[in-house]
Amino acid sequence: MVKYHPDTRFLTDYAAGSLPESQALCVAAHLHYCSGCRAKIRELTQLGAEFFLTQEPEAVSEDSFDRLWQSLQNQETPAAQQIHLQQEPETTPDTTKTTKTATTPKSAQELPQAIEKLTRGNINSLKWRNIGKSFRFSNIPLGEQSRETTLFHIKAGGNVPKHHHGGDEITVVLKGSFSDQEDHYHVGDYIVRTSGESHTPVASQDEDCLCLASLDAPIVMNNWFYRVMAPFFNRPTAG
Repeated sequence: MVKYHPDTRFLTDYAAGSLPESQALCVAAHLHYCSGCRAKIRELTQLGAEFFLTQEPEAVSEDSFDRLWQSLQNQETPAAQQIHLQQEPETTPDTTKTTKTATTPKSAQELPQAIEKLTRGNINSLKWRNIGKSFRFSNIPLGEQSRETTLFHIKAGGNVPKHHHGGDEITVVLKGSFSDQEDHYHVGDYIVRTSGESHTPVASQDEDCLCLASLDAPIVMNNWFYRVMAPFFNRPTAG
């Protein structure tokens, strides 16, 4: 069960289409697993539409269309924003129907649609960078200069070396689970860490953990060995 959710600010900005691409991707991933937040997004979208309809129309100048057309021609649609526009909320399963086989809900079996699109359905084809024996990461290029979007993979029972955050980080659990000194986090949880926080995430013993993260500053390893050896650990590997 999802326990950690985006706050109202994140949901409002997401509904308005004004979140940075990497943060919008994290919210979209969370929505894949959380019916409650999907309902809130629908409410916020409806409120926005009603507010828009109450506004007085402004006078349109003769060159308004030309300026609008020019701005559209110059605008590039970021990958995450495009996915945000295309992502459809999942419908709630019809529990009145019976089935002969007991299956795990689709949302728990598959990665969010946004991640599937960006990885072309195969995360193992990405270029991964290893830190130690149990932790690896792969950056997802979204064209943002001020933020980094990354997939983290921790082997079952493994950990991310103790580190602190140089800036804010959003993490969404996509598969498995992990713990730190604060709590235990499961699929769909949307965790926000702020600058200066330090922790050591540890994956559960029975399953590998996969997470999506958006960072506005690099993490810094506390152990001097990892800091010195970072260039060697960071050599990319396929799969």
